[in-house]
Amino acid sequence: MTDLNYQKYLDEAPGLTPEPFCAKIALMNPEIETILNRLLEAERAGHQLLDTMSQETSDPQLKALFANFTDVEVGDVAVLEGLIRLHGGTPSTQTSDFAARVLNLETLQDQVHLLSRGQAWVARTVEQALALNPPPDIAAFLKEMANRHRHNMEWARAEAIHAFDE
Repeated sequence: MTDLNYQKYLDEAPGLTPEPFCAKIALMNPEIETILNRLLEAERAGHQLLDTMSQETSDPQLKALFANFTDVEVGDVAVLEGLIRLHGGTPSTQTSDFAARVLNLETLQDQVHLLSRGQAWVARTVEQALALNPPPDIAAFLKEMANRHRHNMEWARAEAIHAFDE
């Protein structure tokens, strides 16, 4: 498994260091914190899953797809952790069981299908958080995150169709 160097991404993310701005940052609604932590746990699982799937496939297109998604998941973990801390929350240290559920499926086609559904789950969960009117920095990140996951969902479906039809 690849080294999970989330701090590197957090260090490179502008505006996520709380020291000079603590007095001006709005504390997070506990319901938003719960949703962000569920997303954080899911992104960690996504990273583990995609790293494993990338190593297990010999198809160069799927390998590239999984590698691209892995980079996104690692970045999302770092930013989510930073936003939760910045707004006075405590990031979860857990990882969801999504990777295990996907890897327990017998065929790569079934795995990619569930991966795509997982991307859709993330986008829907982000919409739940946005409906709670989070602080502007969290909302901006979540909108970007939802759009990326929708794009990844469609890309996974298209690549799967292409790879499995050959």
